[in-house]
Amino acid sequence: MSIVQIGLIVLVLALVVGRRLTGRPLDTRRSVVLPGVLAVYGLVTLQKAGTLTHTDQAWLAASGAVSIAFGLVRGMTVRLYERDGYLWARYRPSTLALWAASIAARFAVEAAAVASGAGRSAMTSSLMLMFGLSLAAESLVVLPRAQASGVPVMARS
Repeated sequence: MSIVQIGLIVLVLALVVGRRLTGRPLDTRRSVVLPGVLAVYGLVTLQKAGTLTHTDQAWLAASGAVSIAFGLVRGMTVRLYERDGYLWARYRPSTLALWAASIAARFAVEAAAVASGAGRSAMTSSLMLMFGLSLAAESLVVLPRAQASGVPVMARS
């Protein structure tokens, strides 16, 4: 993984978490598009890592399952509230704790994968894909909760 990729990952994570910590109007389009873009970028990066072995594939599936599970649980912790007649979303301290736990789990899964014979390049190259999957899973929980709230979502201008 290059310095540019690491910088991009840190920047995206800081922007996503930072904006969601302060609260923001819920944007259904961004809740779908951003995870999709990250996942596609992650797939492209993973493809450039080379041919995947069966061990790589198994560990990538496990890593994906962990990322999705953390995203689903994290989605339940997002605070939805009305502000100025529109629905807003904000991360809670428990949401941040889940982010920290998911990052630790990611390192643990990668270490276990490499120790069992998976390629380090395959595992590190999948980081953006896993980030996208986690955000998509979070949105799968937040968006139905938003719809059930009955509070209007701000239209993009």
